[in-house]
This record gives sequence, C-alpha cells and structure tokens, in this order.
Amino acid sequence: MKNENNISLPQYVTLKIQTLNSSEDKTIRIKAKTLNFPLSAEDLLDVSILEKKYDQEENCAGLAAPQIGISKCIIIFAVHENEELKKWRPDLTDTMPKTIWINPSYKPIGIDKHQDYEGCFSVENATGPVARYKKIHYHAYDINGNQIQGITEGFLARVIQHEIDHLNGKVFLDYVAPEKIMSKEEYLEKRKKAMK
Repeated sequence: MKNENNISLPQYVTLKIQTLNSSEDKTIRIKAKTLNFPLSAEDLLDVSILEKKYDQEENCAGLAAPQIGISKCIIIFAVHENEELKKWRPDLTDTMPKTIWINPSYKPIGIDKHQDYEGCFSVENATGPVARYKKIHYHAYDINGNQIQGITEGFLARVIQHEIDHLNGKVFLDYVAPEKIMSKEEYLEKRKKAMK
C-alpha cells in the first residue's frame, strides 16, 4: 500500500491465536534493536514509515516498529480526551498528543494493577483482559536524542506498557488465559452494552 508520498507501507506482522509462538516473520517475537544517536537516514525513514502507517489507522492508540517488520526500538502513540471512551474506560485520565519515542522504557510506581481489555493489529481478531500497572515512570528519547521522562497513569500508562512489550517480543495475549480470549465482535458487543 502506498501513501500520498509514494512510500510503500508494510503490512502488519500478525499472529494467530492458535499459533501465538510461531510467525513467518519473527520480528514480532524478538527483542528490538536499541538505536544510537544521531539517528541514521535509514532509522529516520523507518520512523517516517511507522508514522504514516499509524496515521492511516482510524482507531489506533499506538504502534511499535516490530509490528510492521522493523526490529527497532521505535513506538508511536497518542491518547486524546474522549468523553465517549471514558464511559468504557474510566481510567482515561492522562492524555498525550501524537508522540514518537526512541528506546523507551518504564518502571512501575507501586504494585497496583488494573485489568482491562486490549486488542492489537498484530493479533488476528482477538481481545482479552490484561492486568497492567496503574502508574508508571517512563523514559525515552525523541528523534533528535532529547531525553523525555515523566509519570503517567491509567489508560495512557496501559498504552505505553503495551507498545513497549512489542519491543521486547511480547504481545498482550501472552498475559491472557485462553478461556478469557474473545473475538473483537464479542468485545464490541460487550462494550456497547456497558456504554448504554
């Protein structure tokens, strides 16, 4: 698929529920490469490709480079104020505009976790409840090598943890018991009922 700048955008690397630990492209299951600064021209192109892939999605909280076959520590995400979503996700307290992080990491603040449903472009038609730390301290770099750090909680903390998992070869279903997995259709129906 090509975008308006004629850059060919890669397809998602996907896993099937039945074969979570096997994929034709192992990029999604290995630890991604830490990048050095200044970023190379190739690294900057990969950042651009990831951003364009993210921008073409309508409902995408975040993407990590390994999801599109690029084994590098790059993530992109955004969490905006959304009153509709708050009906389903009351933990949507912190927000952040579209952000690209290089070499991100986090440390939990406390041991409290919150369980909520997650989905992913890298897992075919599945959602499931995942317990994530409620509050984290994050650390990353922007594309110019400037250090970024802070504290966040709630849904934003969940998104950051989910995307960083991809950089470590993990997907959300690694944390979900098989009997708790449901299709996206079942999840949307459940969400619709809860929001009435």
